[in-house]
Amino acid sequence: MQMKWKWMSLLSLLSVAIILISCNKNDEDGPALQNETYQLVNLSSGSSQSAGTFRILEQSNGNAAVEINLAQAFRINGARFNAVIVTYDESTDSELVYANLGEINGGSARVLINPVLQLSTNQAISYADLTGRTGYTLKLLNGANVQASGQIQ
Repeated sequence: MQMKWKWMSLLSLLSVAIILISCNKNDEDGPALQNETYQLVNLSSGSSQSAGTFRILEQSNGNAAVEINLAQAFRINGARFNAVIVTYDESTDSELVYANLGEINGGSARVLINPVLQLSTNQAISYADLTGRTGYTLKLLNGANVQASGQIQ
């Protein structure tokens, strides 16, 4: 009888230890993931019209992702928009493509690009680097026409 109690006590102690180990809470919570939202505008009518939004999202690895949501009034079924992030180069008096985000379906015009790759290096751009840039613009191009654009500020 005493042997039975020893085994039951040992089994109970082992069960409690397993439960405690499996319920161990990780107290090292990482920093909250961040995001920045920017407005897209359309200037084709001569005045600034809201054309949607884009968000730069911080991923768990620190890289940036971009979510684009074009407003319903600026969506075109069957169209393909080319999305790019550009900067103005004063020395050449032209825009340079910093990141090519690819083609977007003009009918839904809602897309998530992850990761955002720098065009010249084909390397992922960090969230801090992309949101820290000034003078950079996200553009949605319908051929040579700018369907919508928004400044990263």
